[in-house]
Amino acid sequence: MVQDAATYDRHAVQRRTLWVLWAAAIFSRGAFSSMFPVSVLAIKEILGSPTWAGLSTGFSTAGSAIGAAWLAVYMQRRGRAPGLTRGFAAAAVGGLIGILAIQLSSLPLFLIGMVLVGVGSGTSNLSRYAAADLASEDRRSREISTVIFAATFGAVFFPLLIGFAGDIAESVSLDKNAGGFAMSIILTLLAAGAVFLFMRPDPLVVAGGVDPNASRKDTVPFSEAVAVTWRVPLARLAFVALVVGQAVMVGVMAMTPLHMDAHGHTTGVIGAVISAHTAGMFALAPVAGYISDHWGRIPTIALGGTTLMMATALTALAGEAPAALMFPGLFLLGLGWSFTIVAGSALLTESVELGDRVAVQGAADLATNVASGSGALLSGVVLSMTGFHILSFVGMTAAAGLLTMAFFYNKLNRSLVR
Repeated sequence: MVQDAATYDRHAVQRRTLWVLWAAAIFSRGAFSSMFPVSVLAIKEILGSPTWAGLSTGFSTAGSAIGAAWLAVYMQRRGRAPGLTRGFAAAAVGGLIGILAIQLSSLPLFLIGMVLVGVGSGTSNLSRYAAADLASEDRRSREISTVIFAATFGAVFFPLLIGFAGDIAESVSLDKNAGGFAMSIILTLLAAGAVFLFMRPDPLVVAGGVDPNASRKDTVPFSEAVAVTWRVPLARLAFVALVVGQAVMVGVMAMTPLHMDAHGHTTGVIGAVISAHTAGMFALAPVAGYISDHWGRIPTIALGGTTLMMATALTALAGEAPAALMFPGLFLLGLGWSFTIVAGSALLTESVELGDRVAVQGAADLATNVASGSGALLSGVVLSMTGFHILSFVGMTAAAGLLTMAFFYNKLNRSLVR
């Protein structure tokens, strides 16, 4: 018999939940950061050409969008832990399919695996909302930000082991690229195991956001979740902040290696710029959380829009890709994203009724994944047709729109901020 949610010590459950989420974030982000480079190389080997290497990113992004919608429906009925466990397990199955596809040189099978891997990546992104279920309003952003920050360790450390994993794969007569997939399978299973074994009691159940008697038809569908979001002004702002922040960040970041390579930078310098970008995204997430909790969600979203404008102004000026502009530009691009995702996630969570919360979060992440995929795809078109500076101006325009919207909502809802 399940203990009544009201009898739990919410603070104790929240502390336990955060520890589990930190572990899951480290393992899962390490898995997907390790799998990304080898998936690109695997497609290149399967096809014998790098032309369509971006298919791996496209199909995994589609999987993330599918996973966000599917898991949102499932978690409304079963809770966070069962949903996160299933999502991470799907990624492990995808990794196994990926290894089989690499050995068979089968592109269709490989892309099926990448869709499942994307489901797991979307699950990792959704996990931040579990930190908000039991968080107090004055700490909600910081506790979301700690999950994002924890992912830094996995994203930085585990990709360093790709070469070692590839050597082990070759020693047992597997393709070298299968090593990265095998390591990712282990990491996603560790993330699934951490959630399944230790996220007890479930934070969403304790918060009262799960109806154990609900059937699938009782859950809030995607279209209704979007409608709910659009009816609530603050939720609408949060939704737009998440989508715009992601689209601007991905659009500029995805084309940075190509832009720098075209102007003669070495892979070492390009890698260092991307590392600076990653530091801006993850390492300073607690700073974004602190500002959001102390200054308010809307001012922090405005700060995110301002930071993204500064970043794209620098990259727009970097016509010859000088390192002196690319380093601060990409760092600020990551930092602006961090402000929007931390404050946007907290504002979205607290702006809708508890019964709609999971569905709205899933809808926002689905839209964010679509924006991410579209941003990566369209940025290549813009770069090839007009140049990196125009791509940056497009991002600057979107960021300016977000800043304007945040300013307008701050004036209308000053009494509701915080």
